[in-house]
Amino acid sequence: MHPITRAALALGVLLAAAGPVLAARPGPYNTGVDNAGAPLASYAVDPHYQIVSPSVFGPGYAFHDADGAPLGGPPAGAWLTDGLAGASSWITPSAALYITDAPDGSTDRITYRTTFDLSAYSAPAWQIVGRWAADDGGVAIRLNGMALSGFTVPDATGWQAFTITQGILPGVNVLEFDTLSTQSPTGLRVEMLTSAVPEPATGLLWLAGLGCAGWLRARRRVSIDATSPTEDRA
Repeated sequence: MHPITRAALALGVLLAAAGPVLAARPGPYNTGVDNAGAPLASYAVDPHYQIVSPSVFGPGYAFHDADGAPLGGPPAGAWLTDGLAGASSWITPSAALYITDAPDGSTDRITYRTTFDLSAYSAPAWQIVGRWAADDGGVAIRLNGMALSGFTVPDATGWQAFTITQGILPGVNVLEFDTLSTQSPTGLRVEMLTSAVPEPATGLLWLAGLGCAGWLRARRRVSIDATSPTEDRA
């Protein structure tokens, strides 16, 4: 085997080893789905999201609201409609959807918590790209206790996008969403996608590999042209 060919093969092996090794599904689950990403049954417990405050609701798991909008009173149909299978659905702190607002405001701010473990995956870094909606609104997102700024949600009729690029641990992570509910009903909906972020050196290796492959093709073409017979000219 030609030395250049051997070098190219070695570079290919190196590039394959440099890529992240991923298992089935990294990162947190969307709201209102089961372990396989399928929609939960009506008013089933969401196994991935807990209500950690206020104490009147938790700690306890949230409930999936299969109807996707407040029922029995205004503003009926004001929430974003549930997505396709495996996307997301609304969750609430009560199976009855409506909550009793305490006069002292103790039920106004509700914290939903989900955890995810990346220890089974290999990547130099991670990012989470998502969007959320909440009723009456979303006031805070925290990752491992650190607040992320600029991602508040005005109401339940539209999405607010967010991107998390820092603070994601290679092991267990805790992600929290705070909603504000000054008037019943209340709910939360989140969709997220976690992906690996390659190291700069990995990108340079890929570029080097592409350049090497192009150089080999060009060299082979020159070699073929040089050895091809030419017609005699009068």
